[in-house]
Amino acid sequence: MARQQRLQHQDFLDYELLIVNHPNFATLPDKLGTSGEIKWVSPSNKARAQWWDQKKAELGLNNRAEVARAIHPKELRGYKPCQICGEKKSIYYVYPNKNTLRAINKTFKRSFDPYVEEIDKIINYLVDSGDKDTFKKICKIFNVSSAATDTPEKLINFIKGQRRGLSPGVMSNAPDRLDGFHTYNACCRAIEDTGRHTSNLARYNQDRRAYENWAEGNWKLSNRLMGEYSRFTKKKICPKCGKLAKITADHIGPISLGFTHRPKFNPLCSSCNSQKNNRMTLRDVQQLISDENKGEGVVSWHTAYIWNVLKNKVSSDYEALVLSSLMRLNLHHILIILSIISENAHDDFLLQYLHPEYSFKEYKFADFDPITGPGRIIEEDSQSANNNKNAQRYTRISFDALQDYMEVENRNSKIWESELVDRLMAELLHFLKNDQLTLAKSKLAQILTQLAEDAYHKYEDILKANPGEAVLQETLDSDPAA
Repeated sequence: MARQQRLQHQDFLDYELLIVNHPNFATLPDKLGTSGEIKWVSPSNKARAQWWDQKKAELGLNNRAEVARAIHPKELRGYKPCQICGEKKSIYYVYPNKNTLRAINKTFKRSFDPYVEEIDKIINYLVDSGDKDTFKKICKIFNVSSAATDTPEKLINFIKGQRRGLSPGVMSNAPDRLDGFHTYNACCRAIEDTGRHTSNLARYNQDRRAYENWAEGNWKLSNRLMGEYSRFTKKKICPKCGKLAKITADHIGPISLGFTHRPKFNPLCSSCNSQKNNRMTLRDVQQLISDENKGEGVVSWHTAYIWNVLKNKVSSDYEALVLSSLMRLNLHHILIILSIISENAHDDFLLQYLHPEYSFKEYKFADFDPITGPGRIIEEDSQSANNNKNAQRYTRISFDALQDYMEVENRNSKIWESELVDRLMAELLHFLKNDQLTLAKSKLAQILTQLAEDAYHKYEDILKANPGEAVLQETLDSDPAA
């Protein structure tokens, strides 16, 4: 269903009228169109953006998302109806996020559905119906000491205060939406957000990952080349395990660690590729350094700092695993930084780090073989309407990823522990606010340099502590944002 053809639930229509006429939104500009219709959606509206930023300053809040929650009419008690189904979801962090819910269901052999039950009800239900160890198991899932939070009430208050393992049922979207929230709630997001349709997520899994991690590299050429691997059905001998199997394309430097999405892959069977996941071996590091010495761009701009500090220290597979774990956390910190810049209305500054222009090329491959790669690459210019849509989609997904980072608990936990980085971030935002873009770019480089220096010391500490591969792999397998 096209966006303009969406049916709107009556509860949502009633909600629109309430918001438009509510005193909290009395001074919001451009609420009504020339015919008196409600202008609920108004992207790139500078007057509205200025209003939201003025509210942020007046209320002394950190971002527009906090403003949207603060000015949401109190009589609604924090609930907003979905435009599509009318189901009311909380605007606050009260639902277990997908990773937390997965852990709860697995630990207690339950089948709680996403965004249905709030955490208060789930915890109280589990405690009331469980055994004496239930409370300790819940504390373990949330990584909370049961001694410090010795009652369900204290635990619930703590994790809500920390937003630990929780997510709101409604994502913020100020200033594009009049009330500062998405029109559809979490209940319908996967259906109504076309970029998140199951079919699209499956189809674009590889390129979405590159976009979401702000990876450099010719993403169009890389995606086309990955498509050649997918279409090649004849089985070949896997260079790693020696088995006859369908060959897949393995990123030598994983995108999830901050490496580029470049059109050069190691051929591996799906089993070996899956086992490698987002960890590097000594051989991978050596190959990346070798490619870099040949003039190839192997690491994205934001991750080059930590890579240059640590790459030459790696002399074993274990040390490569240590580097992998630190680069995974470093990319998490980078995405937090970019999301803070974005939520402070400086998307124009971030656009310089994206490359939608790659969309306007088409590629064909002659004599492709999954073991040796493409024999010859044929490049053509293309200004088609579809390529223009792909360029827009690339930019949209990149910024959508930052929007998601604003809305989950990773912004309140697992962040850097550095007062210096905090101070540098404040200076960066000051320069951006005053349109001192050259100084802002220099300050961003200083922040990334400091994060790399901190990672250098962590690298040394980890080698001394020697926690073992299992601990490091667990770090890599977990989502730092969860």
